[in-house]
Amino acid sequence: MSLDKNHVFQRTLMIALISVLALGLMSCGGDDDSPTDPAGGGGGGNPTAFDQATAVTQAQVAAPQAVSLVESMTVLAGGLSKANDGDYGWNPDTERWEWHYVYSAEGINYDWTYYVQYLDGDGNAQESAMDAVTINHEMMGVGTYHLEQDGSTFHQDYEYTYNTSITGMGSDILVMTGDGSWDISFDYQSPEGNYANDYEVSWHTLAPGISVPANGGCPVGTIRYEFDPYYSDVVFNGTATATSTLYDSDDNVVPGGSDTHALSCGPL
Repeated sequence: MSLDKNHVFQRTLMIALISVLALGLMSCGGDDDSPTDPAGGGGGGNPTAFDQATAVTQAQVAAPQAVSLVESMTVLAGGLSKANDGDYGWNPDTERWEWHYVYSAEGINYDWTYYVQYLDGDGNAQESAMDAVTINHEMMGVGTYHLEQDGSTFHQDYEYTYNTSITGMGSDILVMTGDGSWDISFDYQSPEGNYANDYEVSWHTLAPGISVPANGGCPVGTIRYEFDPYYSDVVFNGTATATSTLYDSDDNVVPGGSDTHALSCGPL
């Protein structure tokens, strides 16, 4: 099967962008119409605790990101193809492949840097995916979203990080571990009042990571998203369906925060 690595990456990137935009847009619907000082932004403030409605909304948009990431494991482990190397450049100083991507449209600007590094069995970096045992992926992004409409202004700044390590290349089982976060600072101003805040979402794979048969099959493992004081577990159980469940700080299931997700997995 021929798979387009760029298509997989672009899909993951766009789901990440949708997640951070959805958090900012849904969060500004609070009932507080009085002027509020921002809690900080761009990773430099003190993130605000999530209320239940916002946590439910963000859990609903975060789960597809987890599904997309896990579905991409086999493709990402395959390395860069000859057809797509043009987007990346080998940096001999850092011993990794690097891609810088800038996007600008009306009201939306973002700047992403993506790294790919191959390691042999001794943990040494190498330029080729051939004989690599581990492949590390890292993505960092910053951006803004700005909207002016009907006398109101909405502005959002965000930072996004993503790190994964896939081991087991050349073996029967691939295992992925990883973590990441996004920090969103937004400011909403209208004739009725101002509202500003800062939210932070983080995620990580639970031990021992996400495993999937290298020659096709469905994944096993859990990715946890944290929306302080809530958290959501996206569970992959070796079937073509994953589940996501939102919990409060007392480990109680939060109404409206659970869902099922179909996976594109099975024999290749």
